[in-house]
Amino acid sequence: MELALILFILTYIGLILFQDYRPYIAAMLPVVGSVATSMGVNPTVLYFGLLIGATLGGNLTPIGASANITGIGILRKAGYKVSTQTFMKISVPFTLTAVFSGYILNWLLFGAL
Repeated sequence: MELALILFILTYIGLILFQDYRPYIAAMLPVVGSVATSMGVNPTVLYFGLLIGATLGGNLTPIGASANITGIGILRKAGYKVSTQTFMKISVPFTLTAVFSGYILNWLLFGAL
């Protein structure tokens, strides 16, 4: 089950890199519920995995979250140039740390894995 949750979170991150997370989460909720039922596990664990991967995964790229787009716009108005590469040099370590922390929190809260 631990491997399944890790794979779910990584899949969510990969799918959310270039789109907003809200419609994706709304579309995936019934899918995650069905997968959890077919696996015979508590769906809450996978729902939180979806939440962790999708909301935090959007922070990896400049266009993955509306806050990133807004922040880059503010920086550009102030005269700073932010490339995707520069953004990701900063975002990758922070996002991976946040996702790992979320995974651990999920494990501690639900002890499900």
